[in-house]
Amino acid sequence: MAKINLLPWREERRAQRRKEFIAVSTGVVILGIILSALIWMSYNHQLDEQNAANESIVRENQKLNQQLKALDGLQVRRDEIVERMKLIQDLQGVRPVIVHIFDEISKLTPQNMYLTGFSRQGDKFSISGKALDPNVVSDFLRNLGGSPWFRNAFMNSFIAGEIKPQQQGAVAPRVEDAYGTFLVTVDMGDMSTILVAPQKNDEVAP
Repeated sequence: MAKINLLPWREERRAQRRKEFIAVSTGVVILGIILSALIWMSYNHQLDEQNAANESIVRENQKLNQQLKALDGLQVRRDEIVERMKLIQDLQGVRPVIVHIFDEISKLTPQNMYLTGFSRQGDKFSISGKALDPNVVSDFLRNLGGSPWFRNAFMNSFIAGEIKPQQQGAVAPRVEDAYGTFLVTVDMGDMSTILVAPQKNDEVAP
């Protein structure tokens, strides 16, 4: 019986399988590299898009902040204008009252007294001046208390004047030079009473 040598065929088959395995492995490695490169490129692209979106958001936020600051400035400006308009309206409404208050104070000021200063803060008035003595200031307080235009009259201070000796040949000093300095505070009266008071005076006037 003839013998057939199969060794070369088997070796060739093994070699062929080895080549196929190497080829497949190489293909898998190359495919993995390609896929990794594609994934990396896709990730970088998404990262670039995200960075661009973030920069866009930052720019929009900056624009929005600038717009908000501008709106805040407009609101502040508007509030200032409204306050100024209110002040003008208040001054226009109070002007006749202030004129009448000055007229009333001049009528209520007793003799041996003259006024040097007048200030207002809200409904409270500060009146400064000079008077012969504290009794004259007390008369002034009573006059203020009897007027519907005022209430809570109070003498804060009275500083007596200095009487300087007259030098020979000098001009005789005025009586007012010896007056003391005073400060009086008083509140504005009730407006409803103030508005009704002139009407009552008109009714009883002959």
